[in-house]
Amino acid sequence: MPLHPTVLWAQRNDLLYLTVELSDIKTPQINIQPTKFSFKGKGEKEQNEYEAEIEFFGEIDVEKSKQHLTPRNLLLVLYKKEEGFWPRLQKGSKLNFVKVDFTRWKDEDDDEEEEPAMPAGMEGMGGMGGGMEGMGGMGGMDFSSLLAQAGAGGQMGGMDNLPEDDEDSSDEEEAPKK
Repeated sequence: MPLHPTVLWAQRNDLLYLTVELSDIKTPQINIQPTKFSFKGKGEKEQNEYEAEIEFFGEIDVEKSKQHLTPRNLLLVLYKKEEGFWPRLQKGSKLNFVKVDFTRWKDEDDDEEEEPAMPAGMEGMGGMGGGMEGMGGMGGMDFSSLLAQAGAGGQMGGMDNLPEDDEDSSDEEEAPKK
């Protein structure tokens, strides 16, 4: 019996992103229809049989849709026939192998032109949309400012009142003189 690959999905007003998370795909059979997507193929190190079938909530334009097979996964960009956000990807009940692709997800009320705002101190980290590859050595992140924001003030708390390191101080206490 074939296994189900994990399928990630995200949407925009006019399109869907589907990613079949399966590495080393051999002999893929990809069938895109206006109301359905199906996939069969061998993958992963063991070259097990995988298959998935999804009946879409709405219709897609097969002619405009694109696919890109890489050694890591299969990416599909499927254009909707009618613009608008779908409440879910598929008709019927939830499919256990379908998950939300949070790296590509945009809510209906998000502005399509605007990049997501970065939290303070993370502006130099580059585009986070594609995963970790945009981080490029953390882009000059200032850890002292992060500590200050976290309430540590850039100092190790409670260590401000330690004595200076003197040459004649030792770890052993001297015995009181009589």
